[in-house]
Formats: sequence, structure tokens, C-alpha cells
Amino acid sequence: MRQGGESFRQTEVFSHVRRIMFSKIRATEKNIRGFLKIMLDFSFSEEQEMLKEAVRKFMRKEVSPAYIQEIDDKEEFPDELWRKMSSLGWVGLPFPEEFGGSGGSVIDQTLIINEISRHFFVAGFVYLLTSCFGGNTLNVLGTREQKKKYLKGIADGRYRWALALTEPDGGTDILGSTKTTAVLEGDHYLVNGQKTFISDADVASYFTLFARTNKGLDRYTKGFTVFVVDAKSPGITVRKLKKLGVKASSTCEIFFDDVKIPEENILGQVDNGWYHITDTLNNERITVAAFCLGNAQGAMDYTLKYARERTAFGKPLGEIQALQHLMAEVYTEIEQAKLMLYKAAWLQANRKPVAVEGTMAKIACSEIAFKAATVGMRVMAGAGYMMEYPMQRHYRDAVIFLTAPISNDAGRNLIGQSLGFKKAY
Repeated sequence: MRQGGESFRQTEVFSHVRRIMFSKIRATEKNIRGFLKIMLDFSFSEEQEMLKEAVRKFMRKEVSPAYIQEIDDKEEFPDELWRKMSSLGWVGLPFPEEFGGSGGSVIDQTLIINEISRHFFVAGFVYLLTSCFGGNTLNVLGTREQKKKYLKGIADGRYRWALALTEPDGGTDILGSTKTTAVLEGDHYLVNGQKTFISDADVASYFTLFARTNKGLDRYTKGFTVFVVDAKSPGITVRKLKKLGVKASSTCEIFFDDVKIPEENILGQVDNGWYHITDTLNNERITVAAFCLGNAQGAMDYTLKYARERTAFGKPLGEIQALQHLMAEVYTEIEQAKLMLYKAAWLQANRKPVAVEGTMAKIACSEIAFKAATVGMRVMAGAGYMMEYPMQRHYRDAVIFLTAPISNDAGRNLIGQSLGFKKAY
């Protein structure tokens, strides 16, 4: 979102502000413009509006409701659709131009994910996995050589990515649950361990791996390192898991059995991986919030359409006050969540602290996604429960993000800690 305020210069508001704030100082025009920049402009730029419209047109043309249902039934995201999305420059949008990107920002990335997900939720999720876990992580942590090696392949759709982070003994408790080890032997690390609930591990070209490299350090947060791992390396076994929703994107277990990783594949500093991966996790919360918001908006779009077309007692469902109030409440909370989302995206784009705001956005967007789908099913009644209608998919796809990638309750603990309370976990 942009900031502005210079249009107020000749108005009475401007004169009033000048009299009050600068009556005792000799303010220059530059000082005044700087002060007025706190006036917020909640519109997107012309280029961003064009980008949003381009995404909408593509999704309407290439991804019909019948195609979405077919993809969901097959439980597999089409490589053809992935390559089409990549060919438009979307995946590489936030990367520097010299590495195949467009030099966009986290705000642009958030906008794309939100718009894709409003039409087809899983497409936005699949986009996130590679653009965030691969692209953004490399863009922040990678050396110039690593960026040259991987970012162009991500941007043009040749590479897909997965984040190998969660382990069987815990999800949100990353530091306490990480048992996967990477031991230096000569010019490579030997990795052993297991990861679970890893999205798209079976189709990924590479993993971003978080592993323990040193158990002897005093600090709880030290002794972890981030690596790039070729997913086809000997010793890696991937097993798909069956699940309720987000079916077109796989969820997997990964087993590492004496997997060799070259030293050159380290991202950032050895034993400092926790401090490195937090930037990825902050970006993850923002981008997860973006596709959850898209899911909420998509559910709301269909609910409104159904409520206008379906009649009961001689009038459209939307004219029944009880149902109208439900939809008004959902719409209000969608708008609230949207403001939180784009504030968090703006903070990260400007390299400002965003852990708390990103967490709040993730909580707000994931909960309104679940609520929007639940209300949609109530408005549609029996039809909402039927597999031939999309509302059941909005519902199934929303559930998991109440607890992933960070549970909303754990997120509230983080927010509580930021308010000055003792750590509650």
C-alpha cells in the first residue's frame, strides 16, 4: 500500500494542521510534506491494480470450476498449470531482475497469492511453497552464486520447492523437537533424521532443510543450520500422507539416511540457522494469511451468488435477515483481516519488525477463512454439504490453517509475550 498526503496541501485541513503543529517553528514545505506522509492511502498503485486484474483474467480463463474439481479429485496439482503461472513471471516477481525476477516486493507477492487463492485456493498455496520457501529464503540468505544457481530456475518454473522443517515430535516447538542432524565430514555434511507434514515434498526439486549441527552450544537457539538439499539425493525417501483437505498439494514424510550435502549448500552461517529461518517463517505467516484470506473471499463470493439466486418463502435467501446478518459479519471480518494482512506485508517489505503483526494477520485470516466457509455451508444448507458444490472444499481447505504452520493458540502466546507477559509455553 502507498503512503501519501500531498493532495491535502491546498486544503483547509492542511492550513489547520499547519497553524496548530507549526505555530512556534518556521516549518519548510519539506517539513510539512514529511509530516503529512502519516496520512494513509489504502489504495494499490496503478501497476498493482493491473497485476490483480491480470491474475483474475488468467484464473477465469485457465481454471474453470470443473477443472478445479477435477484437480481436487485427482489430488495432484497439474504441472502444466504450474508452468503457465510461472511463465507469466508471477513466481519470480519478488526476486531481483538479474536473477530472473521482476524486482517486486513482498506486497506484490502477497497480492498475487491472495488473488490466485480467491479463485483456486490450492494454486495460491502451491505458489507460496516455491516462491516463499525457495525464492524468498534464497533471496535473503543466499550467496550470489547460490542465487544465480537457483533463483532463475524457480522464476521460470523449472524448480519447485519444499520446506523440510517440522518433525514428528513437534510442530510449533521447532527448537525443542528438531532431532535431524547434519554432521560435518570432510567437505560435506551427513544428514540423518525425519521430517513430517512437509507440503509437496514428493514433487519438489529441492528442500530448504533445517537441521541440528551442534548440540554442545549453551544457547537454546544456537546449533542449527539451514541447507539447500537436492530432493533426488541418495538416501532420501518420501512418503505421501492421506488427508482431509488441500488435496491437490501433497503432504509428506521425508526420511534422511546418510544423505550427503556439500558445504556450499549452507544458507547463511553455520549454527545460526534459527535466526536465519525466522525471516522465512515471518514471510510464511504473511503469505499463509494471504491465501487464507483468498479462501475466505472465494467462499464469500460463492455464498453471495447462491444467496441471490436461491429463493425461499418467495424471496432470495439474502433478503432473510438472519442470513443477511451472518454474511454481513463475515464481510466485515474479511475487511478487517485484509487491513492486518497488508500492514504486515508492508512492514516486511520495508524490513521492519513483523513477527507479531505477521502472526496477528495469520490468525485473523485463517479464522475468517474457516468462518466464511462455515457460514457458506449454513446459508446453502444441505447443498453446502454436497461434494458437487465448492463450499465443502472451502471448508476442508480452511481447517488445517487454524493449526498450521503455527497454531493460532501458540500465535496468541507470542502476541501475549509481546504485551509484556511471561512466556506462556
